[in-house]
Amino acid sequence: MSALKKQRVAENDEIEKKFAQGQRLQARERFADAEQRFRKVLALDPRHLGALAGLTQCLIAQKKQQEAIATLDRAAADAPAGDEVWLFELAGICATVKYLHQARTLYERALEIAPDMSSSLINLANVVEEQGDLQKSIDLLSRAIEVHPASARAYGNLGKVLTGTHLRDEALACYRRSIELNPNISQTWTNLAALYEIMGLHHKAMSALQQALNLDADCDAARWNLARSLLTVGEIEAGWDMYGFGFSCRERKPYRPFPGLIWEGQDLTDKTIMVWREQGLGDDLLFSTCYTDLIARAGHVIIETERRLVSLYQRTWPQATVRAETWTSTGLENYGPVDFDYTAPAGLVAARLRRGLADFARPRPTLQPDPARIADCRAWLNSLGPGPKIGISWTSSKVNDVRSLSYTKLADWKDLFAIEGAAVVNLQYTDVSEEAEALRREHGLTLQRMPGLNLRDDLEGVAALTACMDAVVAPSSFPMMMAGALGRPAFHYIRRNWTMLGTDGSPWFPQMRCYLIDDTGTNSGFVKRIATDLRAFLQV
Repeated sequence: MSALKKQRVAENDEIEKKFAQGQRLQARERFADAEQRFRKVLALDPRHLGALAGLTQCLIAQKKQQEAIATLDRAAADAPAGDEVWLFELAGICATVKYLHQARTLYERALEIAPDMSSSLINLANVVEEQGDLQKSIDLLSRAIEVHPASARAYGNLGKVLTGTHLRDEALACYRRSIELNPNISQTWTNLAALYEIMGLHHKAMSALQQALNLDADCDAARWNLARSLLTVGEIEAGWDMYGFGFSCRERKPYRPFPGLIWEGQDLTDKTIMVWREQGLGDDLLFSTCYTDLIARAGHVIIETERRLVSLYQRTWPQATVRAETWTSTGLENYGPVDFDYTAPAGLVAARLRRGLADFARPRPTLQPDPARIADCRAWLNSLGPGPKIGISWTSSKVNDVRSLSYTKLADWKDLFAIEGAAVVNLQYTDVSEEAEALRREHGLTLQRMPGLNLRDDLEGVAALTACMDAVVAPSSFPMMMAGALGRPAFHYIRRNWTMLGTDGSPWFPQMRCYLIDDTGTNSGFVKRIATDLRAFLQV
């Protein structure tokens, strides 16, 4: 071996040694130290993609997003001309850290060089789907199939994109073709299960998920989806036992590691437990129905919740400590002084305390709104006349083809407005001005809106107004969960899901009447049933 070649081998060995050191430090979450190792690698080899990926991830972990973006931008600007493989790999790094704009640009550059590179077509389709351009994603995947007709991955990804539209049969056909070509892709079975879930075929979803787990027993996403399916069909204990995988796969948020402190059913006598909110406000209110039972078991309970709910929760559970969650606290390492013996997200508390339907049977206290705010709301409602007051919510701030099946339009509820003497009161937290004006202009109907009440930010006001309603009509959304937590009569239209625990109603809120939505996208049936049932309930 020549002296020059020996020198190059030694240099490569030194580079890989520093790179391995960086990986080990990154795995131990020593991000600043790992960053320095990766920088040393890149100083010796600017095209070392592993070090570039590690550096980018470490910068993001240290909240240096702009520096991470600048690093990727420099790498993109310095990319060697005509090297589609380099562009492809760099695009993958960008996609991994959700720098989608640059990822899209790099995949497009790679395709300019190699237009029939199916991996670039498929990955670019994934990026543009995340950006919301479903038609572009479909076109790219169709091109990938045209180029490579035996690509199971292209068919599987096309099925996933079509699942986000109303094209259920086409999505199902794509998954079946993907499985024919290669039945050993775990993700295809997981995505097929998601389609079955949307279609209401929960036992088929469970079968597909079991296939996914046979191929990849450690797939936390599949295990979380299976947990949800088990709960949906009423296999409650088995579903709860797998519920924690929702955090492992980061579908349940926030993920807050507290090693050694997670409550797993230990005796809480004379112990303090801190329970934190997970997901959105709706789930927070749903799981809050367990707090009274938790308080009865524990020496002390600390509830960390969304700041807008703190005063409402503190009034309801005065024996607990209620405080606003701190998003800078992601777990034990940056929590600060630990003032509890155990901790758990709210859903895991439910998993311990609601093992079967019998655990829901005992009546429990409802949320306690501010009496002064209730008085203000009643004064305004009395000004509307003596008839019943019906609260309504009908949509969400996030609506796509799939989610739209769970929601309605305000104009769909004309029969509700026709109930004799009733005032229909807005509980919808999004901007409803355009729909309300169209309802007045086209149908002569008035949606009553309480002056000065911010339905998004003033949750004390929302609770007080909702508590004054004679009934509430809403989909699966925060306003419906608020009505349930307040114990108000609720008429809930819903697609069958895991929160129903295999029943046709809501075990969490026994006073809630549930109306199941099918997969057709039509809503006239349940709208008319709700209006008829509500009229009978109000005896008007």
